[in-house]
Amino acid sequence: MKFKSFYQHSYKTLILSIISKSELNIKIFSITILCLRLLTFGFYFNLGDSKNDLKFKKRGSHKFVLDLRDAKLNLHLLGILSQFFVDIKKKYINFTILINENTFSLNPLKMYDKEFYSLLKNFKKVVKFNLIQSPKSYNLENCSYIKISKKDGYKLNGIDFNESLNLKKIFNNYFLLTSQPINFKFPQKKNKEYSQLTELLKKNFTLIFYPTSDINMKFENYKRRYGVINKKNFNMLKKIYINILNEIDKRNILDFKIILLNKKSLNWSTNKNILDLRSFENYGINFAEMLGLLNNTCNWTMGSEGTLQYYLMLSPKLKHVVMIDNSHWKFKNAYGSAVPQFYDGSGIIYKQMPKNFIPTSGQQVLKKIFDDYKKFKNSKKLFFK
Repeated sequence: MKFKSFYQHSYKTLILSIISKSELNIKIFSITILCLRLLTFGFYFNLGDSKNDLKFKKRGSHKFVLDLRDAKLNLHLLGILSQFFVDIKKKYINFTILINENTFSLNPLKMYDKEFYSLLKNFKKVVKFNLIQSPKSYNLENCSYIKISKKDGYKLNGIDFNESLNLKKIFNNYFLLTSQPINFKFPQKKNKEYSQLTELLKKNFTLIFYPTSDINMKFENYKRRYGVINKKNFNMLKKIYINILNEIDKRNILDFKIILLNKKSLNWSTNKNILDLRSFENYGINFAEMLGLLNNTCNWTMGSEGTLQYYLMLSPKLKHVVMIDNSHWKFKNAYGSAVPQFYDGSGIIYKQMPKNFIPTSGQQVLKKIFDDYKKFKNSKKLFFK
C-alpha cells in the first residue's frame, strides 16, 4: 500500500480509518493526509472527483490504450470494462492498460486490492495485453485510447461512464467493440485440498448459488437486506432454490452439488448436496483462482445482482440464471452494467431482457437446469461405456 493511494479517500473515510481498529500504518497515513489537506485548504493531497467528461479518441487500429490511472475503480467496474478486453485485443495490434496506485478504489476498512491486482494479472495472461504500472509519462497522441480518471474526467454527459447508455456510446458505437466472454484459464494451485476439491466438482453436476441476501443485516443496510433486488424477487429466487433441493431429494440424486459461494449468503437451507465455499480461501486459493476453478468444473450459476455474479457471467463455460430488477438504481437498465452485454439468457426466458432479468416462471428454470443435468448423466454413461 502506497502513501499516494490515500489521496483518493474522502475526509469521512480518513477519519473512520483513524478511529477504527485499522492497522497502524493505515492510521498513520490517514492522519498525515488529513493534516496535509487541512494545511493546504484541500487543494493538494486530494484526488478529487472531476465533473468533466472522460477523454477517448480513435486513431487507427495499431495501438489501443486503456488509461486507468486515478480511475478509482472497484471490482465491479473492472468487471464491466473487462467484457470488452477480448475484442479490443482482436481489433488492435497492441493493447495496453495503464494503472497506478489510485486505479483501484481502496477502502481501509474493507480491502480488496489483492483481488483487484490478481484479476488484472490473470486477465493479462489470458487476453495478452500489456500492463504498465505507474509510468512516469505516456504519450497518447498516436493511440486510440480511453482515459478514465476521477481527477481528469470520469463521466459522459453528466453520467458515470459505466451506465448502460454510456457503455453503448463509447464502446459499441464509437469504437465498434463487442462484449465477449473471457475464458478463465488461470493457473491452478498445487495443494492437496485444491486437488480434492477439483476432482469432486468434476465428478458432479454443479450449480453455483450466490444470492446477496443478508436478512439479519450483518453486512448490508436495511434497504439491501434482500440483496440488490426487492423482496418479491428475492422470494422467487428462494423458492427456486428450495424446489431444486426438493427435486434432488425426491429423485435421490447423488451427483448434483450446489455450491454456496457468496459470503453474504446467510441462513440458507443446507443438506448433504450443499458444498460451502463461502470461505474458499481455506483451500489456499484467491478470488481469481476460485473463478478459474469454477470456470473449469461447474455447470450453472444462480443468484442476484452483484460483483461476484458479474465475474461468473464472464465465463464462456457456465450457464446462468440471474435475478436483476434494477430496483436499487437511478438509471434502470441492466444491459452491460449489471450483466455483460453478451449474455443471451442461457435458454431462460426473462421479462424485459436485456433491461432487467426476472425469469417468467420458476418452473421453466427448474426444467432447464434438470434437462441439462439429464444430458450430463447421459454423457457420463457414454464416457464409461
